[in-house]
Amino acid sequence: MIKAVRQNKKTNKWEYDYKDLKGKRKIKKGFNTRDEAERALVKHYEELNKGINPINKKTNVKEAGELYLRLHASTNCKPSTYKTYEGYLNNIIVPFFGDLNINEISPILIKEFMKQMQDVGRANATVNKYIKFISAIYNFMIDSDITVRNPLVRIKSLKEVKNKKIRALCTEEVQALLSKTKQVYPDFFPLLFTALFTGMRQGELFALTWDSINWITKKITIDKNYTHGTLGTPKTGKIRVIDMSDELAKVLREWRMACPKGENNLVFPNNEGNYQSAENMMKRRFLPALNRAGIDRIRFHDLRHTYASLLLANGAPMKYVQHQLGHSSITMTMDLYTHLLPEVNDKCVNLLNSIVNQTIEPQENARRFGT
Repeated sequence: MIKAVRQNKKTNKWEYDYKDLKGKRKIKKGFNTRDEAERALVKHYEELNKGINPINKKTNVKEAGELYLRLHASTNCKPSTYKTYEGYLNNIIVPFFGDLNINEISPILIKEFMKQMQDVGRANATVNKYIKFISAIYNFMIDSDITVRNPLVRIKSLKEVKNKKIRALCTEEVQALLSKTKQVYPDFFPLLFTALFTGMRQGELFALTWDSINWITKKITIDKNYTHGTLGTPKTGKIRVIDMSDELAKVLREWRMACPKGENNLVFPNNEGNYQSAENMMKRRFLPALNRAGIDRIRFHDLRHTYASLLLANGAPMKYVQHQLGHSSITMTMDLYTHLLPEVNDKCVNLLNSIVNQTIEPQENARRFGT
């Protein structure tokens, strides 16, 4: 808090001490008289008592971003989201804007930032995420009385092209991958099998514990997520309970006997019984397994798409797929996977032909009878 009012011996000007939002000691200088410095000090106190933070005109983008992360994101966002934002700030935003004061950034500079991000190959969806984050920082600064304007208010998001080229393995590829993995990497086979036949996210698999499996009802409760070295809630923040097939239950029962033991009771731990490293799993098991099976490289997340596409191809209702995957809305599920079923769409084209034919024929007979 504010410490003292005093006269600077070198300049003969009056000044007072205070602490900024980060708790660092600051000095307000340049007052001609003690009375002037004391009046400014009183006003400073009044602003603090009203909940208004004194405006620091020297706050730059880096400082503003760090304030947002420390005072807002750390308590209101998931740990994985916090790390993502931290990466945006340190690796993307600060290198571009440098030490610019937050009040020096104009809409035209924001547009220049967006253009440069596109020029270096960033997808429009990614650039929009950067813009959304910067805007959130400004809104936080406005709410904290650090600045009075947000230069991104009228900035329009870039048009995003939805990726319809989802890579889902076909039945033959799934069979080949499972067969080769069981033969060469038996310790990875249970995790791969579970991913393919539940659609669970990578972080949900890493966090899964044995007490989340109900062997009687054949249900799996997904209530945890492990990503970026942090244990948290599932991506949507909601707990869901999904079905476990008989074959999956059999695989997991067998795996339980060989599974490395650890204090976290994990279903898919590393060799020491601790949480897995996504990077190690990809490099030492998943990608080599694909190579052994003769399958082109895909993302681990594509196993989730594979599960959904196989369900739909075998007649599962879209609503069931939505529930199993934990999508927030059925619209999301439909947008992602409807196009994967061209054979279903082909059948639907002439679906009403029989109705039309049945309607027309009786009418023709009726006309002949009446003549």
